[in-house]
Amino acid sequence: MDLPVARALIEAVESHTGESAVKLPTLGGSIPLYNFTDILRVPTVGIPIVNHDNNQHSPNENLRLGHLWSGIEIFASAMLIG
Repeated sequence: MDLPVARALIEAVESHTGESAVKLPTLGGSIPLYNFTDILRVPTVGIPIVNHDNNQHSPNENLRLGHLWSGIEIFASAMLIG
Protein backbone atom coordinates (compact mmCIF):
# COMPACT_ATOMS: atom_id res chain seq x y z
CA MET A 1 0.00 0.00 0.00
CA ASP A 2 3.07 2.22 0.06
CA LEU A 3 3.47 2.17 -3.71
CA PRO A 4 2.79 5.49 -5.41
CA VAL A 5 0.12 3.86 -7.59
CA ALA A 6 -1.71 2.58 -4.49
CA ARG A 7 -1.53 5.96 -2.76
CA ALA A 8 -2.79 7.71 -5.90
CA LEU A 9 -5.63 5.23 -6.21
CA ILE A 10 -6.64 5.65 -2.58
CA GLU A 11 -6.62 9.41 -3.04
CA ALA A 12 -8.76 9.14 -6.19
CA VAL A 13 -11.32 6.88 -4.50
CA GLU A 14 -11.52 9.03 -1.38
CA SER A 15 -11.75 12.21 -3.43
CA HIS A 16 -14.58 10.78 -5.52
CA THR A 17 -16.56 9.26 -2.67
CA GLY A 18 -15.85 11.87 -0.01
CA GLU A 19 -15.26 9.02 2.43
CA SER A 20 -12.25 7.19 3.81
CA ALA A 21 -11.49 4.06 1.76
CA VAL A 22 -11.29 0.69 3.45
CA LYS A 23 -7.71 -0.44 2.80
CA LEU A 24 -6.73 -4.10 3.07
CA PRO A 25 -3.35 -5.43 1.93
CA THR A 26 -4.77 -8.64 0.45
CA LEU A 27 -7.93 -9.75 -1.24
CA GLY A 28 -9.54 -13.13 -1.58
CA GLY A 29 -9.99 -14.50 -5.05
CA SER A 30 -8.11 -16.11 -7.86
CA ILE A 31 -7.99 -13.53 -10.61
CA PRO A 32 -4.83 -13.87 -12.73
CA LEU A 33 -2.98 -10.77 -11.52
CA TYR A 34 0.32 -12.64 -11.99
CA ASN A 35 0.08 -11.73 -15.68
CA PHE A 36 0.70 -8.14 -14.67
CA THR A 37 3.03 -8.58 -11.71
CA ASP A 38 5.20 -11.46 -12.95
CA ILE A 39 5.12 -11.09 -16.71
CA LEU A 40 4.64 -7.37 -17.31
CA ARG A 41 6.33 -6.36 -14.03
CA VAL A 42 3.74 -3.73 -13.13
CA PRO A 43 2.00 -3.34 -9.78
CA THR A 44 -1.64 -4.28 -9.36
CA VAL A 45 -4.33 -3.00 -7.06
CA GLY A 46 -7.80 -4.50 -6.71
CA ILE A 47 -10.84 -2.30 -6.24
CA PRO A 48 -13.83 -4.31 -5.04
CA ILE A 49 -17.19 -2.63 -5.52
CA VAL A 50 -19.48 -5.34 -4.19
CA ASN A 51 -21.79 -5.11 -1.22
CA HIS A 52 -20.72 -6.90 1.96
CA ASP A 53 -23.44 -9.55 1.62
CA ASN A 54 -23.04 -10.32 -2.07
CA ASN A 55 -22.50 -14.08 -1.52
CA GLN A 56 -19.90 -14.40 -4.28
CA HIS A 57 -19.94 -17.67 -6.18
CA SER A 58 -23.12 -18.89 -4.52
CA PRO A 59 -26.58 -19.46 -6.00
CA ASN A 60 -27.77 -16.11 -4.66
CA GLU A 61 -24.74 -14.01 -5.67
CA ASN A 62 -25.78 -10.40 -6.09
CA LEU A 63 -24.60 -6.85 -6.69
CA ARG A 64 -26.72 -3.88 -5.72
CA LEU A 65 -27.29 -1.46 -8.59
CA GLY A 66 -26.07 1.46 -6.48
CA HIS A 67 -22.76 -0.34 -5.98
CA LEU A 68 -22.51 -0.96 -9.71
CA TRP A 69 -23.09 2.70 -10.61
CA SER A 70 -20.73 4.07 -7.96
CA GLY A 71 -18.20 1.40 -8.95
CA ILE A 72 -18.29 2.60 -12.55
CA GLU A 73 -17.63 6.15 -11.35
CA ILE A 74 -14.80 4.98 -9.07
CA PHE A 75 -13.17 3.03 -11.93
CA ALA A 76 -13.46 6.11 -14.15
CA SER A 77 -11.74 8.19 -11.45
CA ALA A 78 -9.01 5.56 -11.17
CA MET A 79 -8.39 5.68 -14.92
CA LEU A 80 -7.61 9.39 -14.67
CA ILE A 81 -4.60 8.71 -12.43
CA GLY A 82 -1.25 9.45 -13.90
